[in-house]
Amino acid sequence: MNALELRNIEYTYSKNTPFENTALKGVTVAFEQGRVNGLIGHTGSGKSTLVQMMNGLLKPDAGEVILAGKNIWDEPKKIRDARFRCGLVFQYPEYQLFEETCEKDIAFGPKNMGLDADEINRRVFSAADFVGLDRDILQKSPFELSGGQKRRVALAGVMAMEPEVLVLDEPAAGLDPIGRTEIFGGIRRYQRTKGNTVIIVSHSMEDVAEYCDTLTVLKNGEVLRSGSCAEVFAYEKELTESGLGVPQITRFMRLLRERGVKVAEDIYTVDAAFDELRRILDGKRGGADA
Repeated sequence: MNALELRNIEYTYSKNTPFENTALKGVTVAFEQGRVNGLIGHTGSGKSTLVQMMNGLLKPDAGEVILAGKNIWDEPKKIRDARFRCGLVFQYPEYQLFEETCEKDIAFGPKNMGLDADEINRRVFSAADFVGLDRDILQKSPFELSGGQKRRVALAGVMAMEPEVLVLDEPAAGLDPIGRTEIFGGIRRYQRTKGNTVIIVSHSMEDVAEYCDTLTVLKNGEVLRSGSCAEVFAYEKELTESGLGVPQITRFMRLLRERGVKVAEDIYTVDAAFDELRRILDGKRGGADA
């Protein structure tokens, strides 16, 4: 079952002007319920435009946006409901913080949903736990926090609405490796606990290989490839020509194969590479012992 589908989406900026630019050309893509889906593409591929279609921030010139089986534009006056059900976290969301305390900022979305105080508190604390925010931080001003902590507050604010679909545009941009791991770990825990659908927009092949179940690749406003990580990364040359490539560990393992080391071809994460190399070394030790 698909949580979100975009069917034959077309969109052009600045129509009928000298600056006319077609961003999306008949894009059709489906995001499966209860999975982490990756959306990748080089700058200008149409990712950001497509993301803004998902919860009605932009209305397509043609095509349908199907959320839980229903076109979100069938009833334009209820488009606000779609934005609660499909939560969008923009790149560098910490710039959108504005409340006096972190707790109030996280609670802003649930309050607008009309929830009672007890439910709002439950959601605020739950979301804070998922992103790794200590309770004492909740009473501080978000502007007193580090960049990584601000990112967590902004992410928790969308998680607190408990959307059916959570869309994250470059959620770890600008963070150090530890910060990236913590942010993505929280997202993964949230998805597994809630059983909802997550869509991660990223330029990092390492991140999508590590955390995504499926991938969709955009190029020049069209879908280039879609499928599992293994299916998409099999087209290394095509991805490289599109300015993306494959994870560095995948290239490393390919170089080993070219030098005669018999490693598997479907290696896309460091953990998988470690297991594969350990298997080979244990096999050689066993042969030597024999």
